[in-house]
Amino acid sequence: MMPRTQQSCRERALFSMANVMHLILLLLYCDGMNTETTPSPESDPVITTKKAESKGQSQVIIEELAILTPQYIELLCNLTDMPNNPLYITGYWTKDGQEIENSEETVNRNNEQYILKRTFHIQARDLGNYSCVFRENEAQVTFVLDVPEMKEKRGKPIVSYIGDSVVLECKLKHTPNTWKWYKANDTEKVLINATVNPLNYNILINGSKTKLTVLNLTEEDSGKYICSAEFDIKPSESYVVLKVLSYTEPLKPFIAIMLEVIVLVTLILLWEKCNKPQQNNCSEGDNIYSEQTRKLTHDDSNGVENNTARQRKLEH
Repeated sequence: MMPRTQQSCRERALFSMANVMHLILLLLYCDGMNTETTPSPESDPVITTKKAESKGQSQVIIEELAILTPQYIELLCNLTDMPNNPLYITGYWTKDGQEIENSEETVNRNNEQYILKRTFHIQARDLGNYSCVFRENEAQVTFVLDVPEMKEKRGKPIVSYIGDSVVLECKLKHTPNTWKWYKANDTEKVLINATVNPLNYNILINGSKTKLTVLNLTEEDSGKYICSAEFDIKPSESYVVLKVLSYTEPLKPFIAIMLEVIVLVTLILLWEKCNKPQQNNCSEGDNIYSEQTRKLTHDDSNGVENNTARQRKLEH
């Protein structure tokens, strides 16, 4: 029979080993289980609220909103300073000048103001101009919903010359997902891939800016170049026109003027040459006439002198 102290130690050791084995089995069991995380229900879409306030009558207020992704947006119009402050007025919404069906509602007066609001689900096809209109007066607010616009657009083409390089640039206040460049033909636009044509193109993207370098220019490089800022809802595009000229092109007006001068001088010389013989003939005729006149005058003078001499002889 074991002493009590030895038995208690062995029991404690067996108990500890049993706990360890239980823990190992538990870990092995958990390691072999297929766990699956159930996704939480899709959260409600974020609603962006845009407020605008109109005071009095005959006011048109325009609010511009840059839309980058499909979203729900709540537009809210707050009308104040209404004459006579009626208990309620009627308001409705329009899109691009057309009244939205079933958008009319009665707006009650609340603390001397009238609030008209509506939530819209905006996707690419829903972009446009939304206006809140109150039938009792001419005040309205227009919300312009569109992708960010590149406002720095060139009205004149960029001019360069054969063999040179030119840099085309586009920029935005908002950073798009990426940038793309296209060259527009008569019927379509072709994506420019600088990786495929590294000797012809070089594209640099730096956040809200992009640059396209066209290398070794030829006359075929002339045309319209489109830069496209890619957003989730819709691309925002701008373009620039490139005109590639030969080095002799600037000399063409000067050459044309020189040719006109040469032709004019030639015509003047020909005209003078054609009229010169007539002037000589006239001069010769004048000389003959003068000589004949002098001869006749001389003969007449001789006759008079002879008659006078005869008369003198007879008198003697």
